[in-house]
Amino acid sequence: MSYLLQSVDGIVFDFNGTLFEDERENRESWDRISLEIRGKALSDEEFSRYNGRTDRDMVRFFLPGCSDSEADRWSERKEELYKALCIERGLTLRNGSYEIFSKARDMGIRIAIASSAPRMNMDWYIPRFRLLDYFGRSAIIAGRDDIPSKPDGAIFRLALDAIGVSGCHAAAFEDSRAGVLSAMDAGIRTVMRMRNPEAEPLDIPGIIEIRSFSEISLQ
Repeated sequence: MSYLLQSVDGIVFDFNGTLFEDERENRESWDRISLEIRGKALSDEEFSRYNGRTDRDMVRFFLPGCSDSEADRWSERKEELYKALCIERGLTLRNGSYEIFSKARDMGIRIAIASSAPRMNMDWYIPRFRLLDYFGRSAIIAGRDDIPSKPDGAIFRLALDAIGVSGCHAAAFEDSRAGVLSAMDAGIRTVMRMRNPEAEPLDIPGIIEIRSFSEISLQ
């Protein structure tokens, strides 16, 4: 099936799980942290509930009321494990990512990233995946502990402001429940959920579920 995106002035992409297929590596590294803190891995329901939120949110699920410094210490430990897995497995951006970036640029469609990834990760992704070849630096929103986490729409509103596009003329690509709800909360007209092979459909009315960027045509 093919979906045609028409009359879109801007597109906002989530990063992890959407542009970067790292759900397995993300899950494995969080399972390791969960084992170290509480002696058991995450359940599927727990991971689904917290996937797409910030590292601090996840750590505070394990350690309610912990300080920012303790949350950040565990977050750094998790990200070290995660990046080692990504490097070991040679992960790249999802097929079709660069093509949709180029097509949007050629059509004058402004693009942004709205990611819950910590700043240390986004600083690692940017040169590794040549993101500045396609995105303005100010349009890559990540590592924001000063705003509410997804599913609040704050991060998508910041991304829309960065590219000067209103939600009613924008589309968003997400993969997690929290991310989809965040994009909807920001008033984005078209929300596309990138459904990874192991994921179940989301019971959220009005979203479009896809498995590949090849299903999308821009006009």
